[in-house]
Amino acid sequence: MLQNFQFARYRFTYTVQEPLKMPQYKGNVFRSRFGYILRDLTCIGGREQCEKRCQFPDRCVYSKCFETPVPDDSPILRGQPFAPHPFILEPPRTEKLDYTPGDTFTCTLTIIGDTINLLPWLVFTFREIGKRRIGIRGKRGQCQLDKVETLPGQNRQSIRTIYTANTELLTDDGLILRIDDVMRDASHVTNEIELGFLTPTSIKVDGRWTSELTFEHLIRNLLRRIRFLSYFHCGEDLDVDARALIEVASAVTHESDFRWLRADRYSYRAKNSIPMGGFLGKVRFFGELEPFLPFIFLGEYLHIGHHTAFGHGQYRITFPCRNST
Repeated sequence: MLQNFQFARYRFTYTVQEPLKMPQYKGNVFRSRFGYILRDLTCIGGREQCEKRCQFPDRCVYSKCFETPVPDDSPILRGQPFAPHPFILEPPRTEKLDYTPGDTFTCTLTIIGDTINLLPWLVFTFREIGKRRIGIRGKRGQCQLDKVETLPGQNRQSIRTIYTANTELLTDDGLILRIDDVMRDASHVTNEIELGFLTPTSIKVDGRWTSELTFEHLIRNLLRRIRFLSYFHCGEDLDVDARALIEVASAVTHESDFRWLRADRYSYRAKNSIPMGGFLGKVRFFGELEPFLPFIFLGEYLHIGHHTAFGHGQYRITFPCRNST
């Protein structure tokens, strides 16, 4: 299971060079600048041609990241135009709004499967994000990308710098992580686990947004997300009996303390306001957890629900039983 699944995590550190203003939640800014500048740098057909029909969808860097095509004969997501994004943004998690020269901030990018091969393009794009200014429209400022670091998983390898502003050279792809790299702490789990949701998490149940996350809903969403990412970006289907797992998941009980955060973003491309709300808080699950741990631990890196490309759906795992002793 998940033999071919791989991903890598990178932390980008910037130094502010001009005054700028950020929104309270910064994922919208980073996601929009990432997509706009990546397309500007890599698209050879021009914006109008790109929006109508990409000439090279199987080879286009922008298409691979933002509009991964679903083949006509695909057994998964057939009839859907695009597969899930092969990246997750984790923007600066701070309420700081006003930045002055000399201030620093970081953001983290997780990329999945064969998208790791595009790392030189992505680092170049994030360098340009700073050069071309970032922030709220009308209050953007220039920043310098000081360094890019490769981040470990639960195996706690050392953080290593693979790019600096001084050299402007990318040394290598960094740490390539697999399922074993995120499972080191799984031995601490017995029959109880707690997930703390750090960014708004939006999940639909029976077509409606919910702020009540049962274990069955969690596993359904994780299985779906991991399967799609594995199939379209790692070349491997998820070889599990999903129906049997979900049936077992229904027996796991939970206690939750969530609040709903209402939020919207304005899409200049769609010329419309898009709901971006979700729940925040904690949930604790009780029951037979062992069969589900690979998906839960992997989900800590891949996030869950809608808008993961903006940093939504991020959670952290804690171990109540161990902490209470």
